[in-house]
Amino acid sequence: MRTSHIITLAAGGLLVGGIGAAFALGLRLAPLEGRSFDRDAAVAAAGAYSAEIARDAWGVPRVIGETDADAAFGLAFAHAEDDFETIQGSLRAGLGAHMLARNEEEAKTSYLVQLLKIREDVAERYETDLSPGTRAFAEGYAAGLNLYAARHPHEIVERDLFPVTGEDVIALSAFFSPLFYGFGEAVGGIMAPEVERDPSRGQELQVYLQDGPDTELGSNAIAVAPHRSADGATRLVVNSHQPTEGALAWYEAQVVSDEGLNFAGGLFPGSPALHLGTNPDLGFAATVNYPDLIDVYRLELTGDGEAYVLDGEARAFERATATMTVRLWGPFAWRVTRPLEWSVHGPVFRTAHGTYALRYATMGDIRFGEQAYRMMRARSVAEFEAALEMGAMGNTNRIAADREGRIARYYLARMPDRPAVPGLDWRGILPGDRSDLVWQDFAPLSALPHMVDPAAGYVLESNHSPFAVTLTQEDPDAEDYPPQFGIETVMTNRALRATGLFADDGDGLTSREELLGVKYDDRYDRESEAAALRQAILDHPWSDPLHQEAARIAAGWDLGAQAENRGAAIVLLCWYLKEGDVLEDVPNSLPRAAEWLMTHHGRLDPEWGEVNRLVRGEVSLPLDGGPDTLRAVYGRPAEDGTLHMVAGDGLTMVVEWSDSGEQSVFAVHQYGSSNRPGTGHFTSQMQMFAEEDFRPVPMSEAGIRAAAVRVYRPGE
Repeated sequence: MRTSHIITLAAGGLLVGGIGAAFALGLRLAPLEGRSFDRDAAVAAAGAYSAEIARDAWGVPRVIGETDADAAFGLAFAHAEDDFETIQGSLRAGLGAHMLARNEEEAKTSYLVQLLKIREDVAERYETDLSPGTRAFAEGYAAGLNLYAARHPHEIVERDLFPVTGEDVIALSAFFSPLFYGFGEAVGGIMAPEVERDPSRGQELQVYLQDGPDTELGSNAIAVAPHRSADGATRLVVNSHQPTEGALAWYEAQVVSDEGLNFAGGLFPGSPALHLGTNPDLGFAATVNYPDLIDVYRLELTGDGEAYVLDGEARAFERATATMTVRLWGPFAWRVTRPLEWSVHGPVFRTAHGTYALRYATMGDIRFGEQAYRMMRARSVAEFEAALEMGAMGNTNRIAADREGRIARYYLARMPDRPAVPGLDWRGILPGDRSDLVWQDFAPLSALPHMVDPAAGYVLESNHSPFAVTLTQEDPDAEDYPPQFGIETVMTNRALRATGLFADDGDGLTSREELLGVKYDDRYDRESEAAALRQAILDHPWSDPLHQEAARIAAGWDLGAQAENRGAAIVLLCWYLKEGDVLEDVPNSLPRAAEWLMTHHGRLDPEWGEVNRLVRGEVSLPLDGGPDTLRAVYGRPAEDGTLHMVAGDGLTMVVEWSDSGEQSVFAVHQYGSSNRPGTGHFTSQMQMFAEEDFRPVPMSEAGIRAAAVRVYRPGE
């Protein structure tokens, strides 16, 4: 239960960790200028696309197009119907100098995009590095958003985004990519070293820090082969843990085309690629891993500070000026400028304690969307692996299963091919005056720890060590991988529980019910941090009678987080209400938890479900699960004395192929398909989610049409 800051990207503003310390304002008044959006032209351009949107009884859009680009066009329109504001917030984040920032935080985001050369790289490489199919897919998505904006101009947030272009769509994925593997954390460590941070433990963009309680994020994925299944089926559990709201909350959709695309799953606002889910022949899940993909170099400057030293010689910085436009009032804005610098290593940061440069794995690479598109279209584990070999994504674990019964666990990383230098710690601050430490190449996919078709018959992933999957000799050996890869060896509670439940299965066969039992397991392992927290409570010499009673309740806690459990609240609230280290703060956090429970619940041992809630609008439901349980629920203390779920289990899918090859797909979302309050599907799946139930997902076009309650064309 180690923690990291909650990460959000809200349409109203972006908080960029660490960048604020570097944001010296040079201001001048300027006219407010934006893109010119011709609504009639957007409607005319939409005529080049042909798509139908089929909404099922749960409001989930299933888009049918003649071409893949048609499907992307319809997907964008459908998603805009459900969450246009968040889509705009995401895409605006990648505009760089073209953003009309509405506040200082957005201006800082504009600065960061310019520092990373996102728009320059996209402009230079869009035609050469992306296939025609990927470009058409991105441009179709852009056209769908433009049509929606033309039909609903009152919903446009700012005049800087429309008309959206294919380059805007690709720029967003290029910008987000390094943020998933810690770029923001690295920048924050340089620019604001006094701010306490923990390494990322989940699927979030670490550059966006929002004030509030800490939380841990993560994901689960499990694949079971036919010879391990009790009924001979192949099964895949897709269970990525994300924030419940905002730019990184999953949106469920399906895209189908006459060109062979048919994929159901989850995507993020502003991105046309579905990042997890299934087609009729292959399904895959995603979790975050933590390889070392960023290096920090301390530069040695010349006497005047105008150049840096490399191999004993002075080198000139590459320089430019970042321009940020911040809306003021009416037709006026502030024009903000700030210098930009780069060394051969990468972007440069000057601080009071030194000058640093960062080098990161996806620097200059815009192909994230290309690889995601190829992954959607892969129809077997072999084709999926071929897509992964592109190496355009910074990091993730991918768990895959296909119709033929093959399963795989891939440790995906664009791993720098660093030299082995005795005594050099690649995770520390590196000397910036040595060119031999500026890596250029990357290790191939085959150099990383994967498991494909293991004899154990299953693979699983819970943001943990790739060297402890089946707990057998089949697991990759850490000694076979260079230490400069920085591959993690952590075992989360979810990993301890999942690996143990599979390894201890008496008959060695896993039924569907047993698989879902693992997925929804709501207990803590005896080696978990939750167990250590309970012990810390018991070890402290309490003198206050109320605190003694709280410790007595904690002593009786069975490490379960079921909704009816009466011991969970007093212990887990110590984690939620901690200040600093969770174990060291027990003398303070337990009194806080006791007071909180007595104030709001009148007792120290309320049922956990009275505290642990799924809340949206007028709906509030009790939940099983907690922080770092396989039934993942991460809450935020609310004024009413409950914890409102803000991250964890969201879109969850179960994909299975029977022993005869027939596919069945099931899914559930934490809220519903719409992010618009007052609409029918703003809360329509909450009860199902709380009950840990699923609904069927139709995969054929005929099935989609049969399940539809409304079929229409974008703009109708």
